[in-house]
Amino acid sequence: MMKKNKNLIIIISVFVGTLLILGSILLIHNYTNSKAKEIYDSYVIVKDVNKDSIVVEDANTKDTKTYITDGSNFHEGDLVEIQSEGNKIQEYKVIVDGYAKMTTNPIIVIDPEETTTTTSEPNTTTITTNNTTRTTTKNNTTVKSTTVVKTTTKTTVSSKDETVLRYVEAEYQTTKNGDNSVTFKEKAKKAFITLVDFIFYDGEIKGVKFKELQAKTKAKVIYYTLLIDSAIDTKFPGYKDTISDKYKDIKAKLIAEFLDIKYEVCQKSTDDCAQANDDFKLLKTSLKLTWDVVKGTFIYVKNLTVPKIKSWYESFRG
Repeated sequence: MMKKNKNLIIIISVFVGTLLILGSILLIHNYTNSKAKEIYDSYVIVKDVNKDSIVVEDANTKDTKTYITDGSNFHEGDLVEIQSEGNKIQEYKVIVDGYAKMTTNPIIVIDPEETTTTTSEPNTTTITTNNTTRTTTKNNTTVKSTTVVKTTTKTTVSSKDETVLRYVEAEYQTTKNGDNSVTFKEKAKKAFITLVDFIFYDGEIKGVKFKELQAKTKAKVIYYTLLIDSAIDTKFPGYKDTISDKYKDIKAKLIAEFLDIKYEVCQKSTDDCAQANDDFKLLKTSLKLTWDVVKGTFIYVKNLTVPKIKSWYESFRG
């Protein structure tokens, strides 16, 4: 009897041990598969290109990593958005060709954790910014990315801002509804020059200077100026060829200035940022902007950084 009980205990022990081993193997297998399916969404700078691989630096963490991929699709210095699984790239988009060669600025962390206050611009509020991690499920895979949470309130508009806004809105309506006469062409050209001088050359409109305006108003002024330029060019193609050289390539300079100010606006107020993004979408349609055209304006951007490009690209593709 004792012998039978002993044998039974051994059999049960072996059975339980086997179950534990199988359970451990299954857990390890599931964990490994889960890790293998984890896809990371990130922005990287290409540091080195080989035939079958690239070495990149993460624009957020600054960690370097090697990916197995066709190197002919990349160039050293490219800014690339990638989705990767392990050391393999699942999807990618070259955001800016040769970004690292366009600027001497160091790579800046994309979404730094910070608490800041606004500049001396009136009628704005304190901003609280911090990192959060967003995890979404797509095709049974996990996509991880970082977003920023801001706490702001909408800014109000001063009398100076209202005065200038009324002026540029009226000029836009006049230009849009104008005829094709030589007289109108000269009047429209003069209006455009006045606006460009106001934005870039310390000119005045109704006794107000551009630097006195709030950021969101500056963005709106440039928005209307670009629409005015487009309306004139539609009626009188190449009209800027007949004015001073300082207005050459002014469309690209205006777009760059708009992007710079839009980024500033979006750091300060979520409501005003939404309006600036809507205006950007309207400009994209009205001016038939492609991402290549937008990239071409980066030579005029002040302090070109990865966070700015990330913001503009995500807004553009929105």
